[in-house]
Amino acid sequence: MSSVPRYAALWVCLLAQVCVLVWFGIVDHPGVNGQDGHDYLRSSQAWSAWASGGECPHVQEHPPGYPLLGALLGGAFGLELESLRLISALSLLVLIVLWGSVLRRAFFGGPTLELFLVLSLVLSPFLLRYSLVVMSDVPAIALAAAAFAATVRWCKASAPAGGVWWLILAMLTTGMALTVRLAVAPVLPVFIVAWVYGPEVGRRWRMGAAMLLVVITMVVLLFTPGWPWLMELVQGPLREWTPLNLLRRELVSDDGILRYVLPNGFYVLSVFGHPGFLPMGLLLLPFLQRSDLAPLHARLALGVVVVYLLFIGGLPFQNDRVLLFAQPFVALLLFPAFVRALEWASARGLQAYKLMAPVMVVQAMLFIRAMLPFVQQGVVERELTALVVALEPSRIYTHGMGAAFDNGCPNAMVIELWYGDIEVFEPGALFVVRPSDLAEQWAGHPPLDNWLRAKAQGVQVLLQRSDGWTIARVMRSPSSAGPASRVP
Repeated sequence: MSSVPRYAALWVCLLAQVCVLVWFGIVDHPGVNGQDGHDYLRSSQAWSAWASGGECPHVQEHPPGYPLLGALLGGAFGLELESLRLISALSLLVLIVLWGSVLRRAFFGGPTLELFLVLSLVLSPFLLRYSLVVMSDVPAIALAAAAFAATVRWCKASAPAGGVWWLILAMLTTGMALTVRLAVAPVLPVFIVAWVYGPEVGRRWRMGAAMLLVVITMVVLLFTPGWPWLMELVQGPLREWTPLNLLRRELVSDDGILRYVLPNGFYVLSVFGHPGFLPMGLLLLPFLQRSDLAPLHARLALGVVVVYLLFIGGLPFQNDRVLLFAQPFVALLLFPAFVRALEWASARGLQAYKLMAPVMVVQAMLFIRAMLPFVQQGVVERELTALVVALEPSRIYTHGMGAAFDNGCPNAMVIELWYGDIEVFEPGALFVVRPSDLAEQWAGHPPLDNWLRAKAQGVQVLLQRSDGWTIARVMRSPSSAGPASRVP
């Protein structure tokens, strides 16, 4: 094992990504699916059009950093999709380099570290999955990791003047991470506390300045009402947050009525050992020791994990994308336990490194299992888009396919049923919905209410697939609706 190169984990990651891209090519998966993925792609294309003299895009649900970077890299050649996928893939490589650097400085390098990086990052099913599709999660994690690593270097600086550049880098990368994904915001207070605490020299001055700044900020906010960004924040995620959600299994939010097996408080703890996050995590927990928190990076990582999980647990939903942000920081905490586990196995005559080969195979299979729904969803999106395009509608009402139709049906106006109540529907327009999903999740909310209102006005079901997706045409009156047709 001594011949293992220093950056072996990077080469394994590149090999894994190439293998998955070959698989995507075989099954014709474009690397983009789901509402958010298509939104990012459309936003990136809009930024490219703006650079060519088009209308300036309106920033709505997602921060502009990720799609804007995709437009900068590939907009001139019409390669926004490829650029966005490249950014996500490279972000995982950056994360591996950063975590390897942090752990080498705190402990040691060598084969043990490379093996740990492969098992905890490269072959983490959810992390690898989101690094290979159009999604902002892994780029945001990589930028937050850069801010974390720079913060650790700032806190360890022998003198503030010598480490000020690390502080500037930490602030810069934190700001960049926020422009990519707002889910980074909950850990911002942890970083700020670390920046203020910093090196011992000058700590009192920094703490006094920070307290004064907090007082000034509170005064400004109190006496300057109506700040749009503040109102949006309070009326958005903070409005839905409550500690009671940590105890709930049935949650009500803008996404409808959601029912889960476990309450949120238990769900967020799954990041320590869920097969999609850290498959080996549960095996390492018995090897944890209190001394593992002695290093500065471990205490900072623990602060990030605790604050983030408490915030996420108070939101009215369970989402592996949102929870993914905590996974690399949990991995940092588990490295000493991983080393002890290998030592424990070696002391009992077990060839620990050979035991890791089947573990890698299992994690690769778990990744395939995690990736299959994305591939299948991409197939459904392409099939429905092709069917809708052939019908040449001028308007499409849908739920769950809005972003895909925006990209695939440029000649039609796409209206998402989620955004509000619609009283009258345009005759001749198409409905593309899954009625069973609407009835189960959206009772009393606009998606189901709009579908029921359309049925009352009159619809002709043109196609009802075996997976529940239904294509219907709006009629002038209920009496003009025809029979349904079914296809396998």
